[in-house]
Amino acid sequence: MSAKISEEEQFHFRLIPAEQIRGGIVCFLFIMLIPALVTLAAPMMSVYMYVAAAVWVVMLLWGIGLSANPYRSEVGFVLYLGIYGLALAVTCQIAILKMMYDMAGVESILYGLSSAAVMLLLLLVFYVLHFRALQQGTYQSMERSGSVGKAGKTALLFAAIGYAAYYVVVAITGDLGGFVMGMAAFSVLLILGLYMAVVFIHRYMFIQNNMDKLKAHYPVLGLPKEQRNAAFLNKMNQGRTPAAPHRKSKKRRG
Repeated sequence: MSAKISEEEQFHFRLIPAEQIRGGIVCFLFIMLIPALVTLAAPMMSVYMYVAAAVWVVMLLWGIGLSANPYRSEVGFVLYLGIYGLALAVTCQIAILKMMYDMAGVESILYGLSSAAVMLLLLLVFYVLHFRALQQGTYQSMERSGSVGKAGKTALLFAAIGYAAYYVVVAITGDLGGFVMGMAAFSVLLILGLYMAVVFIHRYMFIQNNMDKLKAHYPVLGLPKEQRNAAFLNKMNQGRTPAAPHRKSKKRRG
């Protein structure tokens, strides 16, 4: 990485390492599978199940394509994360509607319409907040202070606690507690998915508009693993300056 770039460009050019793409796809698909499985509840063969299954299968097939050659898919994986965020939000929304209409017995169509409207409003709000954070340098200051990593670990901790609490409440209070905790958990995932969509789709568009600068900053982009290792070793060898030969002083005969 030789080219000097600004902090904003550094934020956008931060790619997921190729070695982590396959594991990331498996993890993300498993997370999306949780709300998708809710649509299998009776009545099983419903429009909710078909839509959720179609969205999950599309992300699965796309993920398989990226996993076939992850070292050429680093930029493509950025777009995958953005579309995955939308897919996760839609799947969670479908699961919430399934719980309300087919399991809790809600009949009014206004709930579904208002729920979809709120999701679109959240997407717009995240879009505005994201660009405001870029202009004010919020992301850059958080990265310098290490707050981004701490926030990610905190989010994972709360997510784990939330899922554990969900199953505890289902076991203790029955269907009513399950509905409430389930919708709360899926709402959190929905919000996370919308935020991912805004950040990563914009990052992908930024990369496409600045691909030459990214390649100058990250010269091994798109190269297979063997060539990357060779380029790294070559760079290491070039960085080593040969030591000057040590001459032994000759004693004068006199």
